[in-house]
Amino acid sequence: MVQVSKESGPDGPRDPGPGPRGLYDSARLAQRLGVSPVSLRTARHRGVDWLPKPAGELNGGPVWTAESLEGIEDRRRGAGRPRRQR
Repeated sequence: MVQVSKESGPDGPRDPGPGPRGLYDSARLAQRLGVSPVSLRTARHRGVDWLPKPAGELNGGPVWTAESLEGIEDRRRGAGRPRRQR
């Protein structure tokens, strides 16, 4: 079973933890990452490499398993424009 920290701290926003059946919907995942649901949807449609494919759909929206999201905070690129390569 995946242990999820529910405390907010210097590393990021408060993780709401998975919903029923250990699934994260877009709203829960956006809250975990500290972004808006619109930003998450945009990242998904752009096919960013740090966001795994959804495990399925529930009520017309994508859902991810807690296991597939392990370490997502470390894979995600920070906000802002990437540094220029020299």
